[in-house]
Amino acid sequence: MTVNPKDSAMLKISEMAKLANTTRRTLIFYDEQGLFKPAKVSDTGYRYYEYSQLYDLMTILGLRHIGLSLDQIKAIRSADNRQAIPQLQEAQAKITSQIEDLQRVQAVIQQRLTRPGKAPAGKLYAPVVATLKSATFWCSRKAVDCTEEEVAQLFSEFYQKLDALALMNTATSGYLTDLPVEDPAGYMDASFRILKETQGKPDETLLPLIKKPAGRYVRVRVANTLDGITRGLNELNQFCQTAGLHPSTHLWQINDHDAVVAQGATPYGWLEYALD
Repeated sequence: MTVNPKDSAMLKISEMAKLANTTRRTLIFYDEQGLFKPAKVSDTGYRYYEYSQLYDLMTILGLRHIGLSLDQIKAIRSADNRQAIPQLQEAQAKITSQIEDLQRVQAVIQQRLTRPGKAPAGKLYAPVVATLKSATFWCSRKAVDCTEEEVAQLFSEFYQKLDALALMNTATSGYLTDLPVEDPAGYMDASFRILKETQGKPDETLLPLIKKPAGRYVRVRVANTLDGITRGLNELNQFCQTAGLHPSTHLWQINDHDAVVAQGATPYGWLEYALD
């Protein structure tokens, strides 16, 4: 469509901002940065724009919306494409990274939408012996202070190194604690690591890996509170003594869901020891 030049009129800065669904402050900033200049500036400093400038402005706003810098936008709009190549490559890399991030978010959401229903969780504080499959976990550094502050610090450090989205996915999580079953009272002083199952993708991070071997385990489902865990440990200790079982000294604390609510734990979980 063409417009009769005689019908053209100048737009005030507020009018152009409204037409482009942006702000007056944004247009002033773009002018000061040499990115988008008004068609005319009056002797008193008022900025005026032509209707034809709207399309250029909306292109700029669109590029800003996807996160490109002012320098990158200037390069994209530059007439000299050779000088713009580094900026264009940087912009392309940023867009590619954004696409990959969105694809990962989409995969996590799809995973949560399509995950199969969980089997009945099991009775609380009723130890059993079960044969479990092997699993590989990313693990945090070892911590020895089981205070709320230390757990929060370790949790933050671990998931920042791993991936913020890892907290949302349905992979198994929990803790590995150095605690013999015969010492339930030593739980609060025992060293521990945070765990997150790799789901077969161990090369995505530089975090150390630890393998939970397949085999027979003695385990009990508990409420993930200090009282609940202590009760569960006492039940396991008594069960092992009565049955003549000889568990390892590594306590696997496995969350039974993916909705972490406090101190990196779900409301309920499993306490597990591998059997010799």
